[in-house]
Amino acid sequence: FHEDSRLHTLVMVDLDEPLETQQTFREQFHWVVANLPFSKSQSKANIAEGLTLLPYVPPHPARGTPNHRYAFVLFEQGENGSNRLESVEVSRDSVLRTFAAQHDLRPAGISFFRASWNESVDNVYRDVLHQTPPNYGVAPTPRSDIGPDGRKINVYENY
Repeated sequence: FHEDSRLHTLVMVDLDEPLETQQTFREQFHWVVANLPFSKSQSKANIAEGLTLLPYVPPHPARGTPNHRYAFVLFEQGENGSNRLESVEVSRDSVLRTFAAQHDLRPAGISFFRASWNESVDNVYRDVLHQTPPNYGVAPTPRSDIGPDGRKINVYENY
C-alpha cells in the first residue's frame, strides 16, 4: 500500500456456483463496491464511502453441492488508484478476470472462506433471492466424528 490514499474496488465472488447446463461450476458475484479510498495508514476501509455497483447477497451454497469457496478480492483502480469507476454495470454472472481487465483493476489483496449448505441457506433463497431452494442431491449425513468447527473429534478419552 502507499502513503497517499488510492481508490480500490472490493469484489465478493463465489468460485463454485453450479452451472447445470454444462455440468460444471462457474463464478458468481455477490457484492461489488468501487471507489473505496484506502491508504496504508488506515486499519480498515469505510464501505459507506464507496459506490455499490452490485448489492450484497449472502453466501448461499445449494443443497447437494460441495463446499463453496468465497473470495474477497481487493483491486487497486487504474491510473495508480486515481481512476474512478462510474456508471459501471456489473452482472452476478461476471467473470472476475474479465471484469478486472475491462476496468483496469490490479489485484491488491485477497481473503477467502469456504461454506457448505445447512438449513439456514434455504432462508436466503426464499427471503433474499425469492426463489425455491435448489436441491442438487441428498444432503450430506452428519458425521459423529466431526465437530461443529469442522475438525475431527478425538475418539480417545485419555489421549
